[in-house]
Amino acid sequence: MSEIELGKGIALAPPEEPFTVQGRTFTKEHSQGIAADWMLSLKGRPSITVRDITWEVGERDIRTILPEQLPEMPREMAKFYERRRAGVYYCNHGHHTWMTARTITFQEDGWPLHQQQPNLDALDAACDPDLIEAACRLGIADIGPKGEVITHDRPGKGELCALFEPDCDEGAHAVFYAVTRIVPVLRRIGWL
Repeated sequence: MSEIELGKGIALAPPEEPFTVQGRTFTKEHSQGIAADWMLSLKGRPSITVRDITWEVGERDIRTILPEQLPEMPREMAKFYERRRAGVYYCNHGHHTWMTARTITFQEDGWPLHQQQPNLDALDAACDPDLIEAACRLGIADIGPKGEVITHDRPGKGELCALFEPDCDEGAHAVFYAVTRIVPVLRRIGWL
């Protein structure tokens, strides 16, 4: 597996070796899991660890991990670490996976919050259309309202989601997390 170049000086290096972790899942269940650490690099800035964990209880989530030695960085970036996870969900038929297309915004005190984007134009504006396109090339079949692309029962309704192909690139979920959750933070603090 090789490094994934996203453009704009951003790349995601593949994990060295998966390892076992104990912790809480996205839904706060205690579990053991297998983790893989992807390293997001940004030219001239500290790397950011993006951890993809598959839990024994059947859940999967992605989050940023604090490094042992926290480099000097803006307050918003420091507050973001380990606070905003993304779930990876399996479709009913079990082949495709999906994630919400939430982005990160901030309260006045700098606390990071998830924000639902109403449409693709808003997602492009928050994350950069070139980076969304780079993520899609890794195996995203569609991005659209959940009722349209995931459940197929409510056209145009529901939260914006990304549907991943069964044979998507191994880094596709970590890249989508980086583009939708980390890039808005990097843009806010002037690192992009």
